[in-house]
Amino acid sequence: MPANACRVSLFAAATLLVATGLHARPACAQIGEAAPAYAGRPLSAWQALLAQHLGQDTDEAKEQCRRAAQALGQLGANAQAGIGLLVQALQSPSLEVRGFAVDALGRIGLEARTAVPAILAEVDLPKEHINYAPLAPFRRVAARALGRIGIGATAATPVLEKALQNEDPLYRVQAALALWKIAGHPQSVPALRAALRSTDAGVVFEAVRALGEIGPGAKDAAPDLAAALGHADLDVRRAAADALVALGPSQLEPIAQRLAEGRIASPAAAAYALGEIADRMRQNVFYDPRLDAQSLAATARPVLRGAAPALNNLLGHADPEVRQTAVQALSQIGLLATPFLLQSLHADNAVVRPAAIAALTRLEGYLPPASSVGPGLEVFKANLVPRLVELMKHPDPQVRRAAYRAFARFAFGTAGATAAPLLRSALRDPDLSVRRYAFEALQQAAKRPKPARKDIET
Repeated sequence: MPANACRVSLFAAATLLVATGLHARPACAQIGEAAPAYAGRPLSAWQALLAQHLGQDTDEAKEQCRRAAQALGQLGANAQAGIGLLVQALQSPSLEVRGFAVDALGRIGLEARTAVPAILAEVDLPKEHINYAPLAPFRRVAARALGRIGIGATAATPVLEKALQNEDPLYRVQAALALWKIAGHPQSVPALRAALRSTDAGVVFEAVRALGEIGPGAKDAAPDLAAALGHADLDVRRAAADALVALGPSQLEPIAQRLAEGRIASPAAAAYALGEIADRMRQNVFYDPRLDAQSLAATARPVLRGAAPALNNLLGHADPEVRQTAVQALSQIGLLATPFLLQSLHADNAVVRPAAIAALTRLEGYLPPASSVGPGLEVFKANLVPRLVELMKHPDPQVRRAAYRAFARFAFGTAGATAAPLLRSALRDPDLSVRRYAFEALQQAAKRPKPARKDIET
């Protein structure tokens, strides 16, 4: 089966499950709750269905076995009682039933370790065996199942190591991932990096996804994943972005550098990755109330010198999807993206300005709580005040509205006192939005607590 076809079939199966509402109840039932069920039928009913039709060679029997095996897989760890039946189903005359059965065993997890010998008996066939070629798709699913069983599938290690040299690249990918999940195998990441060089987009996609599942353990593959952001296949680009996000903050600068150098032809996925990484850092790192100005500048350097400028440059990109992704990513950076967005408001560009305004507006949902703003952010915010005041006098009504709105929503505290005369005069502005935001800002200023009065010592 071509790798692309594999991607389509997996997507179709997932879509069918969602569309038909066939999903399992939560794995752990509490006392007093009903037994685990799938599609409205309890585990025992699916076991009985599988037992009834196992060994029969009619199309109807195969279909019922497939349904039952799929249901047991969806029940996951709750389907332990069905392990014996699923092992029998590995001998089904239907390759599809075998595939669903071994997938179900993997989804059951560690408790399915007793099924490992039976799985290996179907996987480790000599190439001259009559079933070797027909079982190629089964071997891929079986390798993934062994990985899900995890440490309980240690006995499969030699077979999976041999699989790294198999002629089927998709089997090699799944074997590499399984070896990592079973024992953190040292050959896993190199094997997956080699798969990224394939000319088959489906193989590259599966290898990228596998590296994403490995997460920080795949840090050596970071340059290859960054290069995959420029892959011709959209699915590969998106998977690469997710994998890089899993690798964490260390990827901000390499991705931003590729964007800045124009080495990514379709940069939406790269922009997405920057936004997601920044989103994970914003609250716990950038908004840490313990940071002073110097510490904040050092911590935020990858954003201020790399990610934010690179994303800001995408606000004028010809592709609307790229612009929208950049808008979202800049908003996820939060307050630290504001100077770059204010700079874009000065641009005499009919595309850049609206995008910058949209990002400023969306950024409001990512601002730090006023009660937890530390000294570093206070200094950062104070430096924004003169820039906003300048834009509040801009001749473009849209820019003025955006500036007044930002001033009202960003809660500048005492640092915004210098803008009070301008805000009061704006109450008579012909633009209703400007008047409203000016009034909102003045109300916030009036609510600011006054400094405590010190008693005069006598």
